Amino acid sequence: MKSSIALIAGRGALALAALATLALWGAGCGQQVAADKEKSETLASGTEFVGALQSTIDTGKNKVGDKVTLRTVQDVRVNEMTVVPAGSTINGEVTHIEGAGRLAGGAALTLRYTELVMPDGKSYAISAAPFRLEGKGDGKETALEIGGGAVAGGIVGGILGGKDDIAKGAAAGAILGTGVAVATKGNQIVLPAGQKLKVALDGPVSIVTKPAPTS
Repeated sequence: MKSSIALIAGRGALALAALATLALWGAGCGQQVAADKEKSETLASGTEFVGALQSTIDTGKNKVGDKVTLRTVQDVRVNEMTVVPAGSTINGEVTHIEGAGRLAGGAALTLRYTELVMPDGKSYAISAAPFRLEGKGDGKETALEIGGGAVAGGIVGGILGGKDDIAKGAAAGAILGTGVAVATKGNQIVLPAGQKLKVALDGPVSIVTKPAPTS
């Protein structure tokens, strides 16, 4: 009888040990799977995005604190991996604005970008070069020129849409040195919805990514 009890007890201990081993193995596998699914990639300072404005910015209508939203139009890749897919959102705000007719000169506009939101909803704080435009009110013709920060975070391409968009913009206002049209209305600076802008990071940001599924 004693030997039978000992045998049963031994088998129970072995079963418990096996279950414990399986539990530990399963936990390890779970951690490994999680590690395989997600990792972090760093976007270095100077990384550029191109996004389309989601609403019109007008120095005659907007004010400091108004929200600015861009929707990215191309992927940003690091180490041959898409880290920020097209369709991501860049949020910011108007931090300086002056309407045309001010004593010091023409209209002026500064935008700052502060947040990157991925298509899955994950949000990251960013620091990016400001976007600046200033119109010189010389009493003759308003000339738009790019301020220092806009060299890194400036206007690119035309308005998203038809191939004649840039020509239409040129007819409506001034053309910057790169041949990019910026509409003006009563010497106000107007960036229409759909206008593509370039955003350049001036500090690194780490993005959590998921590798593409293997075929």
